[in-house]
Amino acid sequence: MNKLFQDFDTISEKEWKNKVQVELKGLEYNETLVWGTNDQINVKPLYTKDDVDYSTIQPLPKSSKDWKIISKYTGNKNQDYSFLYGYLINQKEANSTLDLPNYLDLFIQYDGSSALKSLEKLPNLKYLDIDPYGYLAQNGLWQNDSENATKELIKEALALENFEKVISIQGDIYQNAGANHVQQIAITLAHAVEYLENFGADVADKIYFKFAVGSNYFFEVAKLRAFRFLWKMILEQYNKESEAFVFTSTSDRNKSKLDIYNNVIRSTVEASSAIFGSSDAVFVGAYDELNNESDFGLELAAKQQLLLQKESYLNQFADPAAGSFYIETLTNQMAENALELFKTIQTAGGFIKALQSETIQDFIYTSAKKEQKDFDEQIIKLIGVNKFRNPSDVIEKMPKEKIVKPALFIPIVPTRLAEKEENK
Repeated sequence: MNKLFQDFDTISEKEWKNKVQVELKGLEYNETLVWGTNDQINVKPLYTKDDVDYSTIQPLPKSSKDWKIISKYTGNKNQDYSFLYGYLINQKEANSTLDLPNYLDLFIQYDGSSALKSLEKLPNLKYLDIDPYGYLAQNGLWQNDSENATKELIKEALALENFEKVISIQGDIYQNAGANHVQQIAITLAHAVEYLENFGADVADKIYFKFAVGSNYFFEVAKLRAFRFLWKMILEQYNKESEAFVFTSTSDRNKSKLDIYNNVIRSTVEASSAIFGSSDAVFVGAYDELNNESDFGLELAAKQQLLLQKESYLNQFADPAAGSFYIETLTNQMAENALELFKTIQTAGGFIKALQSETIQDFIYTSAKKEQKDFDEQIIKLIGVNKFRNPSDVIEKMPKEKIVKPALFIPIVPTRLAEKEENK
């Protein structure tokens, strides 16, 4: 095989560009073939080894073949868990009498319905899904009415001994609110560092990270990779070693109540990018989650991952994106840009102070407004929603309940691109 390639002459990128420029017949190369993104990253039509600084490349700490397939617990006795690694489950449903195999991981969503200590009796591997600082960001309010009470809640969670992880850094809210990829990385890092600053570096061992992935395939792969590298670098400043555990969900932002079967395609592509980005656990939302989510929809969503594992053989590869000139370049660019934005947030006083001054909200909502404009003008296309819409596909218009809270600042609220189209 090596001799075969020796029979072909190599050409430089400059020679390739000169040939392309001739074929463009006077059109400007950069204007025609280079496209910009919301992340302020310009994408070229060709990447070579000269684009990659190999001195900055680090192998990911885990392989994509190890990911956990996670579904949502429904309480239905016929729910198939034979191929699952675990469930998302409400705290109210998680108790010592739960009739589930102890080999299933449980991601327990905190709702305050019982004492956290009682959950330690569960024999399963347990991850507590609680993030008081994320609650503050989403609601503009402290979770337990005051900052001091919230700190006590965090201390109570950190005192749990029989949990693998007890704090979930909910970076998924930033993607679903419209933040670009660089912003998602930077804000999630600042979010996590707030816990390190307030509760010590050893908290790193007890937290995990939740991300959402959208349909920009290669950018989502690069986002997850860049985040891991930066988190490791930040922990080095605290003289701490701890690998990030990344729980990735499919995006809500690009899903619609219209032509809902297209949501299957979108979420399958997103799950693939989450796997190639080396997520530790992946949850796929049901195609009908916006239209009275069904048990069938949840089973189909979980088995989309099974198809990727058993039929697409994604469980046979360790870090398949490694070495790709395009993805490695994207990863480096995202990491550099995110680090600068992270420093800006830290200069503003850190995560909480940047929320209170609404610095973070300005970043996110500026990006979200641009993305919504691109969707409205069909630069971003969702088939069956803003392009090739089925005229007979009509949904019942439901008034959106307005909940007015005396928020301390403008909260970060997830929104879907399709909401305006659905109400036409």
